[in-house]
Amino acid sequence: MLIRIALVITALAGVASAHSAGAQFDQNPMTQAGNGGIVFDGAPRFSGHTCNVCHVDAPGLIHIRLESDHPELFTDGWKPKMQYHLRVVLVDEWAGVANNANGDNCGLRDVMPFKPCNDNGFALEIDDAVGNSLGGFTQVLANKCDATGTAVYILGDKSAVVHSGGVNGGTSWDVCWTAPDAGAGPVTAYLAAVDGNGGKGTLAIPTDVVGDDVAAGAVPIAEAGADVNTQTGGCNAGGDAGVGLALALLGLGVRFRRRKKLVALALVLAAASGCVHVRPRQRETLAKRNMKFGPDPAEDELDLHMQESREGSSGGYGSSGGGCGCN
Repeated sequence: MLIRIALVITALAGVASAHSAGAQFDQNPMTQAGNGGIVFDGAPRFSGHTCNVCHVDAPGLIHIRLESDHPELFTDGWKPKMQYHLRVVLVDEWAGVANNANGDNCGLRDVMPFKPCNDNGFALEIDDAVGNSLGGFTQVLANKCDATGTAVYILGDKSAVVHSGGVNGGTSWDVCWTAPDAGAGPVTAYLAAVDGNGGKGTLAIPTDVVGDDVAAGAVPIAEAGADVNTQTGGCNAGGDAGVGLALALLGLGVRFRRRKKLVALALVLAAASGCVHVRPRQRETLAKRNMKFGPDPAEDELDLHMQESREGSSGGYGSSGGGCGCN
């Protein structure tokens, strides 16, 4: 019998988009209505954007739970080259539960009359302190790590994993993660999930972004046996700066329960104020163009994609010739 440590990730207000098919996350956003490799899981490399970018006005009633077959991953840290069987679980689903009765006879599957599906989704990546994806993801088949599985979709660059799509009522997704080489330091697992309500329930509008629920959060994971670099002293933004640094801290809610399968770890996120010293090796990141207050072309393109997804419109952005950008 395994002991379960539960940490529940609450819904966060943020700004990303989830699609019904996993492969769409790799597709071109302009020509194929895809995401261009953006998974909107709240990671810094996506400017912290989550599924709230498109799934707006989510009530925040759902939670996410991250589980592992090795619970010491969350307490003692990751071990070099060790393979961990992880599971992302959508907790307190409600938006599309009524569509579970349709079974597999739903959605765009040549079923008439059209019946809506209960389409849910998730995104997960594990990054180092400067936002680089670490380790490698592998499919799970028959409850074992197996590259031939198709239960989830792993991005082409192996940086993240998302739902594969086409599973009515799915609320949990399994994936294997192989830890990196020793010395990589602490990592963070960024997660996001969408509780879909099935869309308008018509063949013309089988899915939409209205009425869905969203949750997102981050799980810090230390490197096993590594020294913890504790920062001491204070910091401030005095003088003419007039700006304080806000640090999102994790409030841990722990409860124990028996379970035969995976050992779970979940977290409750809380917001707090604070500041942090920047290590010399992290200053390179602060000097990058996308860390400046002024937007760069890549950020503009991301904003445009979000706006078009929300408003069902395109064009008139960044050039003359019509629409709202005619001047």
